[in-house]
Amino acid sequence: MKNRIEGFCKSDHFSYRQWDRKISDNLLSKILKDIETNNCNTLLIVSRKVLKKINKNINEELFIKIDNKTLITCFYCQFQEYLATKRIQQYIIIDKI
Repeated sequence: MKNRIEGFCKSDHFSYRQWDRKISDNLLSKILKDIETNNCNTLLIVSRKVLKKINKNINEELFIKIDNKTLITCFYCQFQEYLATKRIQQYIIIDKI
């Protein structure tokens, strides 16, 4: 895995989480290709539909936390559960790649 992808730098924590969750650089590149690198405190939410298209048999959304040009972390969670938490940040929902 590379330390930079589509203009973003991967934090060590992100790199570990990416490996742990089996998210390929190829998939990550497709997700990030149209995302601005100057987003502060933003959460990308990749829909289940997109994940199923690329043969990820996961019944949750993929969340990727970015801050400026850095990928902070990534995790799988159900959208409804995450919205139950009160967090102030921007969201970008990705429903096609």
